[in-house]
Amino acid sequence: MISDDNLSSMIKQSKMIYEDKAKSDIKEALSNYTDLSPKLKYHHFPDNSRRNAVCLSGTIPVTYRGSKYHIPIALYLTENHPYSPPYTYVTPTSNMKIKVSEHVNEEGRIFLPYLNEWRFPAYDTVGLLGVLTFAFQEKCPVFQVKNSTSSQPPATSSNPPYPVGSNSRTPYPIGHPSFPTPSNPPYPTPNSDTGYRAPYQPYTNVPAPPVPPPPQHSYASSIRASLITAIEERIANRLKQKLGKVIDDSQRLDVCINEMRLGQKMLRDFNDKADRDQRDLDLQLAVYKERKQELEESLEKYSQRSANADNDDIDTCIEPVTPLHRQIFENYAIDLTMDDLIYHLTDALKRRVISLQLFLTYVRQFSRKKFVAIVTMNKGRERAGLPQITE
Repeated sequence: MISDDNLSSMIKQSKMIYEDKAKSDIKEALSNYTDLSPKLKYHHFPDNSRRNAVCLSGTIPVTYRGSKYHIPIALYLTENHPYSPPYTYVTPTSNMKIKVSEHVNEEGRIFLPYLNEWRFPAYDTVGLLGVLTFAFQEKCPVFQVKNSTSSQPPATSSNPPYPVGSNSRTPYPIGHPSFPTPSNPPYPTPNSDTGYRAPYQPYTNVPAPPVPPPPQHSYASSIRASLITAIEERIANRLKQKLGKVIDDSQRLDVCINEMRLGQKMLRDFNDKADRDQRDLDLQLAVYKERKQELEESLEKYSQRSANADNDDIDTCIEPVTPLHRQIFENYAIDLTMDDLIYHLTDALKRRVISLQLFLTYVRQFSRKKFVAIVTMNKGRERAGLPQITE
């Protein structure tokens, strides 16, 4: 068992971010799987990065077809461990070959739903090792390469043909003696040239023991949930492919219906606005006709008065009601008169009819009169309750 100081040193050298959680997760995995040991290795990750990483390498015990084997694996932990899943590989020895399956590729990398759905702390390294054990019980990831010496008949022994216990380990499955060995055997057979050998020689004509049921462990619920999730995703993808066109057509129809409803609302708004404008025009037309009738009546009366009168004086037509209104009217007339005089003086100066000195003299006088007239007129309008007139 590695010491805490050495493990902490490895974690620091690999630049892990969550040192305490990573250390706790690694120690728990090592305590449950004593054949694994941590090492600091320089690894080429799938994202083309190369760096030092903590590697848990060794074997895990797997019961395959009634016999216990030890499968060599290696777990490369990332910088974000344990919040990111490790890169997991099967590491066969020289006398082994990888058996490619849906879980293991030709390079030995392991792919499981457990890795894709990794969520710490619900998913950790101990749980991953348990899932690997369960997966390898159904499909062994390695098999032994047949050598020339494997054709030699093994010596008989009084030991049982299937290894058990910690002192009889094989890192790969051993073929059953009661079955013939094919040319490419899916399971390893014992021989003297391999680095791993069966500690017991099989009896001849010994019947194979019954296959025990798969062990129940604490990670069965996690594996079951992971498999259910993968199946649900596949079903959802197939349904989406089959119903995709229908869904797209339905969405397009929904968009068209929304646009038609929006257009209908706009047409109703335009119609309501046109009705309001029509009512306003009718009202204005009625007022216009009324004013036109009043004006015609006033013109007719004035025409009759003009026919009876000899001379029409414009001043007699505009007669203020009160002296105050007369004063306002007279001052307003003076204001306009001064504006006209100043305009004509300016025009005369431009045409050089008068001199500049004479122009300034008259402008000063007329401006003073204009100012007095404006002040007097506004004062009278204030007394009369009329708005002020400003320049």
